[in-house]
Amino acid sequence: MTLGGLQIKLPFAMQKDFIYRWGIIPLWLLLTTTVFFRQPLPVDETRYLSVAWEMWLRHDFWVPYFNGQAYSHKPPLLFWLFQLGWAVFGVNDWWPKLVGPFAALVNLLLTRKLAQMLWPEQTAIALIAPWILIATLLWTLFATAAMFDILLTCFVLIGMLGLLVLAHGVWGKGLVYLGLAIGFGLLTKGPVIFLHLLPVVVLARFWMDQKAPGVWYGYLLLAAVIGIVIALFWAIPAAIYGGDSYANAIFWKQIADRTIATDIHVRPFFWYLCFLPLVLFPWFYWPRFWQSLWNCRIAEDSGLRFCLIWLLIGFLLFSSLASKQIHYLIPLLPAFALLAARVLDNNVTLPVRVHSDLLPPIVFALLGVFLVLLPQVPGLSRLNWVQTVEPGWGLAVLAIAMVLAKTVLFAGRLSIATMSAALVLAVFVGFICFFQYTGLAFDLRPAALKLKAFNEQGIPCAFVGTYQGQLHFLGRLTQPLPILSLEQVGDWFKAHPDGYLISLEKHKPAAVAYLQAHREYWLVFRNLQQQTPFSPL
Repeated sequence: MTLGGLQIKLPFAMQKDFIYRWGIIPLWLLLTTTVFFRQPLPVDETRYLSVAWEMWLRHDFWVPYFNGQAYSHKPPLLFWLFQLGWAVFGVNDWWPKLVGPFAALVNLLLTRKLAQMLWPEQTAIALIAPWILIATLLWTLFATAAMFDILLTCFVLIGMLGLLVLAHGVWGKGLVYLGLAIGFGLLTKGPVIFLHLLPVVVLARFWMDQKAPGVWYGYLLLAAVIGIVIALFWAIPAAIYGGDSYANAIFWKQIADRTIATDIHVRPFFWYLCFLPLVLFPWFYWPRFWQSLWNCRIAEDSGLRFCLIWLLIGFLLFSSLASKQIHYLIPLLPAFALLAARVLDNNVTLPVRVHSDLLPPIVFALLGVFLVLLPQVPGLSRLNWVQTVEPGWGLAVLAIAMVLAKTVLFAGRLSIATMSAALVLAVFVGFICFFQYTGLAFDLRPAALKLKAFNEQGIPCAFVGTYQGQLHFLGRLTQPLPILSLEQVGDWFKAHPDGYLISLEKHKPAAVAYLQAHREYWLVFRNLQQQTPFSPL
């Protein structure tokens, strides 16, 4: 019977191993296809594309530019990657859309590699961890974005690998990993790479099984020097070409003004905590995860301690900073995925209560109901784009929830692969429905092409208020767009009676040259004969 039992169970075990090892690729491909159903999202994606576009126009490798001015808010690595594709394939819309998904795939593979190093004897953890990461909602939503955080996560993961390699005494390899991670992390998003690595470095004695040798700290210092030198290969020439103001911005403001003295995205200490149920959806709502976490023995597992320090101390560190955006937490999510994979794998023998495994499908269903009722939700219903959402989106999510619930009832338990597939499918459907229903509210191509036509005809145009670069790449504009304050409008029209003013406004104006919804606002083109009252943001 034992032999016969093995003959029956072995094919199933091999099949399960195959699904977890290779099934992550189809999920990633499904997620990646969403980039072809949408346009770049304003204001972040459109701004970063416009910066890369201006660098391309100027043939300037060193200094990023934004609407004719040196752009010091971000280092150039993401912009270089956009331009690398343009150099090979020509300027196009599709290449920048793929940079984020390729970085996301690297995230998944590096998370698997990190799990193999943390728990070499437990191969199942390395198979499970990428499935948890790809279905952690915050990561999933940004995995296809033309932004910095998924790319930064690649270098955070390489840095963590470097720390583990150093901890195993493989000094040369660890030094290369960590030095490159710091250097390219600095070129991706500046000194924030140190904030992600610092907790694991400073608290090394709490996750190492033995005391770190004295040479450990020497190699850490040397890796930091290597990383800084890599970044200086860009920063020094950029400071020379960009001028004193730009040099001051990249060497000082990126460190001080945007962390200590910032007035950008200032939020209270507990702000991130309020979003955790969404950030960690759907795993946050799975009782088996919390039960497994409660039963784990942290003191006996250096890998668990490593992940907890990375995740919890990193979370507290970012919560203590004044400037907060939800996507700043993305590089912490592989730590959560590794932690969750470890505790769930460690407690596979726990008795499964089917009713508790039904909680995630129930939460999925509630989310579907919420989306169906979205246009009637108080507070949200006043937003332009919410009013255009149709029930099909919510009904699709509700259908996914029902299939997920039936799968749980049929199998007697909820599997990680099933939950991950359901979440990725829901996000896939969500992206398609969102951009179909919201239409021009998140698609600025018509406005950008109208501005391009004006430029080609020699008709003067200017922007009233704060311009975020929404139109430059989409319209392939080749000249800066003049920026005006409200007080300058009258004088500008006197000097340019045939010109047009562009503005973002709170309220829908009447009788203007061109109007389209833009997120929860209105994008407006006016000429001299259509000087209706402004309602600027």
